[in-house]
Amino acid sequence: MADPTPPAPTSGYAGSSLERQCLEALKAIGKALGQMALYKVGHPAVASTIDTALENLAAAVELAGAGELIISVDQQNFIANGRMIGTAAQLPNSVPSLFNRFKLNSLTFRAGLTHEDVAGLCELAASRPDSPAAADPKGFLGEKGIRHIVLNEATYVKSAETAGEGAGKGSDSGGTACAEEQTREINEAISSGLLESTLYALVAKAVPNPVLRAKVLAQVMKLLEVDIAKRVEEVTLPLKREKKAVENEAARTSNVLQNMVEGVVVVDDQGKILMMNPTAEQIYGSALAQTAGKGITEKISDQFVVTMASEIGLPDDRDIAKEVKASGIDDTKKTLRASSAVVKTEEGKVVGMITALHDAAKHRELQKMQRDFIAHVTHELRAPLSSIRAALEIIKSEFGVKMEDEETRMLNTALKNSDRLAEMINSILDFSRIESGQMTVYPKPCEPGKIAKEAVDSLQPWAQKKRIEFSLEAPSGLPIIESDFPRTVQVLVNLLSNAIKFTPAGGKITVRLARRMEGDAPFVEFAVADTGPGIPKAEQTRVFDKFVQISAGESHVGGTGLGLSIAKALVRQQKGKMWIESEEGRGATFLFTLPVQTAQAVEATRMRSKAAVALPWWKKLLGR
Repeated sequence: MADPTPPAPTSGYAGSSLERQCLEALKAIGKALGQMALYKVGHPAVASTIDTALENLAAAVELAGAGELIISVDQQNFIANGRMIGTAAQLPNSVPSLFNRFKLNSLTFRAGLTHEDVAGLCELAASRPDSPAAADPKGFLGEKGIRHIVLNEATYVKSAETAGEGAGKGSDSGGTACAEEQTREINEAISSGLLESTLYALVAKAVPNPVLRAKVLAQVMKLLEVDIAKRVEEVTLPLKREKKAVENEAARTSNVLQNMVEGVVVVDDQGKILMMNPTAEQIYGSALAQTAGKGITEKISDQFVVTMASEIGLPDDRDIAKEVKASGIDDTKKTLRASSAVVKTEEGKVVGMITALHDAAKHRELQKMQRDFIAHVTHELRAPLSSIRAALEIIKSEFGVKMEDEETRMLNTALKNSDRLAEMINSILDFSRIESGQMTVYPKPCEPGKIAKEAVDSLQPWAQKKRIEFSLEAPSGLPIIESDFPRTVQVLVNLLSNAIKFTPAGGKITVRLARRMEGDAPFVEFAVADTGPGIPKAEQTRVFDKFVQISAGESHVGGTGLGLSIAKALVRQQKGKMWIESEEGRGATFLFTLPVQTAQAVEATRMRSKAAVALPWWKKLLGR
């Protein structure tokens, strides 16, 4: 039987040469599309780049030997006449976008290519989404008389669209991708095999008949799969609709951005507002009638930065002060500096400024979508997880004495992992509340010793199991602090849990309480010290970052990487601060402070208690 693959022509067909010519041609097309964002297709710079693309395409068609060159895309890999020539990462983004935008399976380039052919393809790729060319790309090429380039549409477009609204649009789904990644990790933990093995062992014990046992297990797994699929669909459908709405809004906004406007504020020599146009009113968030006569830096919110010359008036008897003052919080000023550039001439004269500012409204909308997604997913995961946990506990109580050692071990492993998943879900919920500003603490007068004792007592059995010495050093006479009791216990439990995980058997963990002063303000300092491997100096600045897990010594403990970030946020909400002191190989000490109850706080507590006493209506009316 003859080989169906034709032999390479003797005219110099070389895989490496063909790959190089094709890659250079696609790079030139991508470069031309980038230039066309600034210039028309007939501009000399664009024309020169198109000529480069034409030269490489013509050479590639000749090397192919069949009179045509077919370039296709398969999972981010670019293929020419059946040979892989490179990946999407090697090309400008505009080249893969050409295939994605027009849903192309491949592009055919035939012998006889002209400059006008390649220019027409570039015009099509650079066309606006609402243009006639985008609506009928083949018709556009036909009207221009282009016969040597053929668009081959993908045959799987419809099935891909039915997979779900917004499927396959990676570049527009950043917040969704960050949330889908978190769901994937949780699902992998659930489907790690422990639950399936446990169910199989239980069914095997309850159903001796092998044939019937297989049917029962298959039915149980099928019902579980159907239920999970239904819940996932219910959760993700609103998100898909919201995503589509945001995509439509982004497409509409891209046209509006071409007609940007400027706001103007007029101030006097003292920096007080005299005039303000409507655009500036919208930016400032107040009408002119409410702001006239007030300083421009008065009552501005955290997202604003006002940059003003320190001296607005022009003195005629001395040099003007050259200082410039920027009003606003440090994070906002840092963001503005990082997103701005000064435009200078060759002589060094400043002639302008380029600034890229994020759309705060859109950013808040995407943050809300992310919070809603996390809330939905964690809620839907918590319900079946609670059911699984309850079922496993019932099985253990009813059949635990009848199980063999291996079955008991598997059941205990499943229970342990369900607790771990519940802890991960709670951490994600706490993190979501903190990020959205919905986490609330309720400081009340508390004894610091009682807080520390409750945290230590709750983890004492775990420490004993690992043969770790636990001790609490709380001197008598410590002052009352203003603290949210359960949240502070949560902070200490988190720090102690980390210490137990990283402290080897025979080690020691100490919780110390002491009174401290920061300036004139009294605080109580909590310290959790361990004899573990310690944390390197280079890593200490990252331990409180979100989703960061530090490997201490040779130990690495799994988790969400949110515990310390949540703990620090809870301490900060209670007007305290948290930090770490550690030397590699000599253990680590995590410390945080909470404020001592002041006389004003005592009076406020007394007034709240007094207000809580119900008064007759006539006393409220007469103010008695």
